[in-house]
Amino acid sequence: MKKIFRMIMVVFLAGAWCVGCGDGTGHGHADENEPVRIQTFTKSDVTVTPVIEEYDFATAKDMGSMQQIRGMLPGASEGVWYMASIDGVEYYYGKYDQKDAEEPEYFGYAIFSSSYALQNGISVGMTMEEVLEKYPDMAVMNFDGSYLENEVTGHQGWNPNTYPRSYVGMDEDWDYAGKDYEWSDRFDCIMIADIDLGAEDTLPLYLALMIKDHAVAAITFYCPTAG
Repeated sequence: MKKIFRMIMVVFLAGAWCVGCGDGTGHGHADENEPVRIQTFTKSDVTVTPVIEEYDFATAKDMGSMQQIRGMLPGASEGVWYMASIDGVEYYYGKYDQKDAEEPEYFGYAIFSSSYALQNGISVGMTMEEVLEKYPDMAVMNFDGSYLENEVTGHQGWNPNTYPRSYVGMDEDWDYAGKDYEWSDRFDCIMIADIDLGAEDTLPLYLALMIKDHAVAAITFYCPTAG
């Protein structure tokens, strides 16, 4: 997990409602009329078990199926996205048109298998209701930024710039069906929590639970301020 935090920072640099709850699962409010702050986890809370192996591009290409699409990479620059699926984990790489790198950069991963779980108990396959029962202060939103559950404060929402996207006409080999491609289109909505990285000068990092048919379909991490 340390590597994914470090990698995300490098790439993107260019509670509960009950009164008195203090067990780490929520925030607790003396006044129910006070704004609710988003659920915050520690780094250890979101440690993945078993440990996710992270691969360079050449290794990932040899180990799993690879999909590529020309589009917009983090930093609002054009290039090619590469998505490798290995053992229930989808890895993301990108090669910028404006750079002379020999091989694509590594951006991060998303978990699609219930074989993995976070230290806080969250795993793929859990229902939204099960997650909210434990962590009611998570932000539940659609990808247009509208709340689907109670509104919470202290976060910047979903950031589509951190995942594969491509506009109609950018990739002649992609079947757009007349629509822009967004990685998030495969999901219905998102549940977001903040991650306390413990350093004031560190860029923020969020936990994202990608929801399909009212259940967690994928788990990933992203920087909300990436351009």
